[in-house]
Amino acid sequence: MLPISPRGSVRRLLALTAIVLLPTLAGAEAIDYVPNQLVCEVTGPAYLDSISLMYDVDSYLFLPDLNSYLMTAPMDANPESLAIAIAQKPYVVYCQANYILSAPEPVQGSQPFIDFDRTGTFEGQVAAEQVQLASTHAVATGDGVMVGVIDCGVSMTHPLLQGMAITGYDFISEDSIPDDEPGGSASGHGSFIAGVIKLVAPDADIAAYRVLDTAGRGDGFMIARAIVSAVDDGCKVINLSMVMSGVHETVNLAVEFARDHGVVVIAAAGNDSTEIARFPASSLHAISVAAVDSLNQKTDFSSFGSDVDVCAPGRNVYAPFGDSLFAWWDGTSFATPFVSGQAALLFAADPDASWDDIRDAIISTSVNIDSINTAYAGKLGAGLIQPLAALGAVLPPICGDFNSNLQGPDLSDLIAMVAYFFLSAAPPANPDVGNVNGDSDLDLSDLIYLANFLFLGGPPPQCTPLN
Repeated sequence: MLPISPRGSVRRLLALTAIVLLPTLAGAEAIDYVPNQLVCEVTGPAYLDSISLMYDVDSYLFLPDLNSYLMTAPMDANPESLAIAIAQKPYVVYCQANYILSAPEPVQGSQPFIDFDRTGTFEGQVAAEQVQLASTHAVATGDGVMVGVIDCGVSMTHPLLQGMAITGYDFISEDSIPDDEPGGSASGHGSFIAGVIKLVAPDADIAAYRVLDTAGRGDGFMIARAIVSAVDDGCKVINLSMVMSGVHETVNLAVEFARDHGVVVIAAAGNDSTEIARFPASSLHAISVAAVDSLNQKTDFSSFGSDVDVCAPGRNVYAPFGDSLFAWWDGTSFATPFVSGQAALLFAADPDASWDDIRDAIISTSVNIDSINTAYAGKLGAGLIQPLAALGAVLPPICGDFNSNLQGPDLSDLIAMVAYFFLSAAPPANPDVGNVNGDSDLDLSDLIYLANFLFLGGPPPQCTPLN
């Protein structure tokens, strides 16, 4: 008999508990699944024959990186009941029906408002100003970073995405053309998301993986395959604008696999306006994103709760739609790529940054918005993302950058220093950057030194640590 590892035993216990409690955790919500498919992790391939003989199931696909199998069951079998029975075996870590994940917007009826006359402004839209993208792009643009958009596909011919969108894989058609196909309630969803990433990280690359059909639905095993492929293809960030009730264990393993390889997964909190957690945003290995409007108030549709990590604009977002058009669209699906783009900016600024570095920079620099969302206080994570401030968290401090805009030293830093000395303004996050004359104190002599440098051609700033 093949041994069961201690880690496998713990995971089996957790997975089995989740499977047994799934109906309770999900309340009255039905969780859709592929009719005759199971997803299981078995401690050794030798047990597959035993499972096949006992339950009349066959192994269909194997994901070696996750040690997970896609199995086919008889068409008249109930996959959930069958999975619970198989999961009781000591050599099975977990077994579930192959649950469906969906893009939240088609389910909740959110539809894009198509801009046939191109009256909107892409770079200058309110959402871009809300998170100060113009200032941010003076520091980083996402160059050299690839973001995986696992969704409905991406239109490779849209003028805005040409040169940015590169081929990934179509897991529905099983070919290398993951195009965003027309004709369904979710058509355009993936291209719109890619466009938001373009807005935030204009020089990043997009790898498209089509796993959702034109109705915005896709099975979890296929999504897990796409996540593993995105990691193997070199993506540093993965956008998952999809949700389900409960937990799909294979997808969770894939998100963990991404984290273990330093890849940051960003997921939508959902459009149910509920505190009930949605997966994969609820995964410990993902960053969960809720949506706010232009006033930083939670949108009426956005979910919330203790699983939310940060918020981003999700109302009246303007982005590419179809092969050549633009549209306005609402949803947490579109707040999510704001954070995916932010993560791409951070990786571009610091290619050696770890998963924890990126997550900490995003969360620690976000601005708390509880005071204008009193009904949701403590349930909107760290608040609204601040891409420029997050860059400051991963980049080394710039000597003379007193106002922390990452572009100093310049006149704005001199003004900030005057405000600090004479108007009781707050000091910079790293006071050492103000010690421009290189002595051991931050005082008026630094103000004089910086003015001399800026206006009289004096020596450049030469910061040293303060006492």
